[in-house]
Amino acid sequence: RSQRGVRERFRRGVEISGRYDATFREIFRSRGVPEDLAYLPHVESSFQANARSSVGAAGIWQFMPSTGRIFDLTVNRSMDERMDPVLAAEGAARYLDQAHRKLASWPLAITSYNHGQGGMAKAKNLYGDDIGRIVRNYRGRRFGFASRNFYAEFVAARDVAGNPDKYFPEGVAYEKPLSRDRLVLHHSMPAHHLA
Repeated sequence: RSQRGVRERFRRGVEISGRYDATFREIFRSRGVPEDLAYLPHVESSFQANARSSVGAAGIWQFMPSTGRIFDLTVNRSMDERMDPVLAAEGAARYLDQAHRKLASWPLAITSYNHGQGGMAKAKNLYGDDIGRIVRNYRGRRFGFASRNFYAEFVAARDVAGNPDKYFPEGVAYEKPLSRDRLVLHHSMPAHHLA
């Protein structure tokens, strides 16, 4: 299965990842989860900060509204922290930590990011924790193409993004790292004043 433009889109995602990589890795380290999970946005959104899916997921980390709230992101009519890459990365680290504790397997925890922890727990109960066996045999109602291939896409994205010279010999122009400076307002202020 292939699509035109995927290489270019992925390369652009690798360039954008320069803005977030160090911060995301720091967040994952602090939660005790593998740093390489910082590659997950390549699969989810290609690091597009304003990404939105047809089912309601949003942001670089593609949280659904209800999942975002469970993992301490504010999602309401006036604020949507799913769109903040750093806050959402913290939520993703909490999610993946919990999924790994529940499923006791990184391939299953990573796949649950697409299919849900409950769905992967059902698959594990039927087929054990062998992701290959689950992919071949599990016929869960919503375990379609995207879920079935999610872990393989993650592994491929990690390989390509981790070896840019091999896959993009023309070079990659990484964006400069994100400034972590935060401004705290002591009182409300009109948006046009901030602008």
